[in-house]
Order: sequence, then structure tokens, then C-alpha cells
Amino acid sequence: MRSAILNISLLIALSLSSDLSAHGGGTNSYGCHNQSSTGTHHCHSGDYNGLSFSSQDAFLAYVKEQSESTTSVNTTEVSTSATTVRVSTSLGDFSIELFDDVAPITVANFLNYVNSGRFNSTVIHRSVSNFIVQGGSFSFDASSGNIVSVATDAAIQNEFSVSNTRGTVAMAKLGGDPNSATSGWFVNLADNSSNLDAQNGGFTAFGRVIGDGMTVVDSIAAQPTYTLAGLTDFPLINYISGAVVTSNFVNIAIAVETEEEPATAPNYFDEASGLLRVTVDAGTSGLASMAFSITATEPNVIVQLDLSSVVVLTETVDKIATFDAETGRLVLPELVVSGEVAFRNLSFILSDAEQLLFTLESFEKI
Repeated sequence: MRSAILNISLLIALSLSSDLSAHGGGTNSYGCHNQSSTGTHHCHSGDYNGLSFSSQDAFLAYVKEQSESTTSVNTTEVSTSATTVRVSTSLGDFSIELFDDVAPITVANFLNYVNSGRFNSTVIHRSVSNFIVQGGSFSFDASSGNIVSVATDAAIQNEFSVSNTRGTVAMAKLGGDPNSATSGWFVNLADNSSNLDAQNGGFTAFGRVIGDGMTVVDSIAAQPTYTLAGLTDFPLINYISGAVVTSNFVNIAIAVETEEEPATAPNYFDEASGLLRVTVDAGTSGLASMAFSITATEPNVIVQLDLSSVVVLTETVDKIATFDAETGRLVLPELVVSGEVAFRNLSFILSDAEQLLFTLESFEKI
């Protein structure tokens, strides 16, 4: 047992030390030009590097939008006037900057699903290597074991303008019907402009993943895929065989980011995704945030560590959890549920090192 405990400590250390990484004319001063092969207006440098547009006029409209804010849009800086949403997943979180002015109908439609909560507890149901990862259409009903479709509103008008380059987020739609988008959306893993810009009226890119968010998207894309409920290319996490469970899915929750987000507790139950999110001091292995899925509640509460969710931290925080490699014990000073401290001194013991399972030993209810 001691060797198993040391092994999990080593796994955490390796996760902490891993370094994840994630391309992309008349307007030449912007680093852009007309691309005759595709008929698009493409930018190779400057503030708009990697973006493509259906025409020079579309590009200039986009520039005008950005010039009205104090910060230019690129992969690391966010326009101060743009709406951003936070996508929480089983494999980490990322933010999407929405093109409010370029695709207003599409953005309004997307935000309607976000604000109604219909994207919460949905799953990524399609992942095609070097192409896209797609979600927004289905959720998993754990009680029945069925894949359930998201309730959709009426389809919207197509607003193709910005090209489908790597990191852009676009609406899915039915083949042969440009105006058929409802709730389905996808992230472009590569520059798909030569393909998606030219078919079905062009796929409307209405946002882009910002900061280092594509490392999370790439992690989702790295999961093995299966055929599930008649859906091909369905990514699953840590699946071997048999019936699927909630923790096998790339679960999703989406919320609009506000200018002043309240401080997040170091250890809390994420009701949107159903995950236990913990910030841990693992001793010599380092500091990290990580997510646990709840695999059982009776007769004992059992949680499973998702190693791919481990994110290295450089500074400790108040009320940080601790992991003792000698005993295999994980202790949470307190746990926040629904914004309130609900439990204190939760003690979990590593009960299955191979499956990364921890069993709740004791706790104090507030």
C-alpha cells in the first residue's frame, strides 16, 4: 500500500511538471491581404494574426468594432467591450470572447442558451483530430443511462463573416441549410477556413478561445473516441468497457463572466458540472488545483481524481487542502457548497491507487 501511495504522489508530481502548449491586402498595414485561392481576406501578422474574413469590408467592420474599445483583440488580450463566457469542463476551464457586433444574432442566441442554463451538464459529443471538438447538443442522464438532446429554440439566420481559423468558435448546423443553427457549437482545432468557409453558406464564427484556453481544448481533443448512442467520434475519459458513467464524459457548464468575479473558494462543489474542485498542497510534489468526480455516495462517498485536470500553482492559498504521501490521506479544511461553507475537516483516504479513488472517512457538518 505504501508503494501505491508513493506512486500516486509521483503521478501528481508529473502532472504538475508537465508543460502543455498549444497558427494559426489594401489593408497591408494591418498585416492582412486578399487571398485569391480562397477569396477571403487573411491576416498573417499584427493584432489580427490568424483571422480570416469573407471580404475586406467584413474585415474593416471588425476593425471598427475593435477600435471602439481600449484593447485590441488577440489570443491573449480581450476587448473591453466584448462579452466573455467561462466554459467549465471535466478537463479544465477556458474562456470564449464573443463577437457581439460582428455576429449579433448568433451571440444573442448562444447567450440565451447560456443564461437559461441549458448548456450546464451538457457534454462534448464529437471530437475529430485536427478538425473540431463539438458540444451544446446533448447531455447524459445518469439515472437512465441515456443520451438526451438539449431543448432548442428556433433556428437562427446565418451570419458568416469571420473565418474558421484555429481557436474560433462557430455554430453547427444541418447540411444544405445555412440557416439551421440552434444550440450546437464547436471549436476549430485547426485552420478550417478552406473547408468550413466555403460550404453551406459558411459556418458562423461568433467567438474565439482566449488566453491559454486552447491547451484545455487540445486536452479534450486528445481523449479517445467511441461510437455511443449512434453518435460517432464521441470522446470519453478513462473508459475501458461496459456501461458509461458521468465521469466518463467531458461534462460542460457555461456562464457569462462579469468584470468583478467573486473570489472562488479553494475547495468547493461545482454544482454546474457536478465536480468537486480542490486546491491541494501535495508537499514536495507541489501545489495544484484539481477536480474529482463523485463515483459513489452509498454506502460510502467515493471520489475519483482526474489527473488531466491538475493545474500547477505557484502560490498557496488560505484553507488549502493537504495530501500526505505517507498515509495517502487528503484533508480539506472546509468545503463550500452553494456559496456557503457546508462542511469542515473532510478526510479522504486513498482507497484504490490504480483507479485514483478516495473514500470519505470523516467530516464535520456545519
